[in-house]
This record gives sequence, C-alpha cells and structure tokens, in this order.
Amino acid sequence: MMKRILVGLDGSAFGETAAEYALALGRLFGARVDGLYVVDARTLEGPLMADISGWVGAAPYAANLPRFRELFEEKGRAVLEAFAKRARELGAPHETRLENGYPARVIHELAERYDLLVLGRKGEHAELVGHAAGSTVDRVVRHVEKACLVTPGTYRPVSKVLAAYDGSPHAKDALAAAVRWAKAFDVELIVLTVAAEDDPRGGETSAEGCAIAEREGIRAVPLLVDGRHGPAVVENAKEQGCNLIVIGAFGHSRLRRWIVGSTVAHVLAHTEVPVLVVR
Repeated sequence: MMKRILVGLDGSAFGETAAEYALALGRLFGARVDGLYVVDARTLEGPLMADISGWVGAAPYAANLPRFRELFEEKGRAVLEAFAKRARELGAPHETRLENGYPARVIHELAERYDLLVLGRKGEHAELVGHAAGSTVDRVVRHVEKACLVTPGTYRPVSKVLAAYDGSPHAKDALAAAVRWAKAFDVELIVLTVAAEDDPRGGETSAEGCAIAEREGIRAVPLLVDGRHGPAVVENAKEQGCNLIVIGAFGHSRLRRWIVGSTVAHVLAHTEVPVLVVR
C-alpha cells in the first residue's frame, strides 16, 4: 500500500516532469505527495561563491552570505508554490518541504518516511552531465533503501510496463512492483529475461516470471533475449513500446553491487522512459 511519495524539485524541466509523475501516481494510488526543495549547500560553497568572495573580499562575502542563502530560499519557495498550485489543480493531496543541506543526504535522511521517491534524471545543470544521470540521482539510487522512480525530461502516461527478470530476489521484488503498477494503470506487462541462447535456465526463468505475474491475476508477455543486460533492457523496452521500466536495485556485496549497479546505471543513462528501481 503506497501512502506517501516524496518528489525532489529544483526548478528545472526535469524536476517539473518528476512532479507530474509523482502527482499522477499520488492520485492513482491514493497517496500524499510531498514536494521537496533543498537549498543546495554546494551552491554556497562552490567555485562561483569562492570567486565572489575573492572579488569582494572574505569579510564582505561572509557578511552577505545570509542574503545569498535567502535568495536561494526565495527560489525554493517559488518552486514549491508552483508545485502546490499544480497539485491543487489535479486535486492531489500534497505538502511541501524546504530544507537546507546536501540534496542526496537530505533525501537519505527523509527516505524512511516514504514509500516511493521520485527524482528527475537530471537537474538544473542537465547540459553538463550529457546522457548520465545527475550525481544526486546516482547517490540516492545506490544508497537509499527505498523504491525510486527516476523520470525523464518529458511526461507521458504509462501505457505498457517492462520488468527485467532474472530470478534473483531483487528481480522478484521488482516483478512484484511491476505487477502492482501494471494492475493500477491497467496496462500490459512484458517480462524480459536476458540469457545466453545455449542457457537452458533462460527459458525456465522467463516462464517462472510470467507464472508469478499470472498468480497475481495479470497476464504477462514473456520476452527471452540474448545480449548484455543493460542494452537489452533499453533496446527491448523501446522496441516493445514500453514507457515504464521496472528493475531490481543494487545488491549488498561489493561485487554484486558493481555488476547489478552497472546494469541499472546503463538503463538510467540511456533510456528515455521512467525507470522504477526497486530495493
């Protein structure tokens, strides 16, 4: 049962799209959506501010630091008000939070209060990170023990779901979430299994995934493919017309964290659809 959703806002187009997805999910699941804006401490400590202190002198800069913080907070309140206005238009229960600190750390501290985190794939400086997800998203997805929906730059209603399934415990958790979401959206579910052509376990794993979905009352379409896991997920989601990918998160051992993490990182970096990363 999803009761509380936290969405990260930063005033960027990606943040606005994340809000649209979060509010749509809030209405669908009957959950409250909290909009979070973090006044990023890095903006007050970074190179630009260091340059300003060098231009005006350390003492004048220190004296004006509260004013700089106030300006950033004013921006945050404006972003949160825009979110609240949109939530009211949609009739979605919501609250707003303005915090100060490092965004990933603040989200980590708040995460236990929520059932789902929603973050735009990139932030205010999207042009600087290219295809890669932003640093805050990367840190949150790797370390926060909550399901996280990472959203693209454009909002599209969910019409077909792809779940990546390899039979592991993390994949089973992801498949369970995919089934719930496919049911809620009343859309088709594709169960994708990536295995070598000569691996007899591939077909068994694929059949197992579909059986799990069918036991929950939803018909799943099996898809068994060969190839590298990350590219296979991205390419087949696109070919099948899926506009939501559900995938299990990183493992707990250092080795598994790197192997599974590389798959998730590739999917986040190369797909144009939202990705639900399930812990």
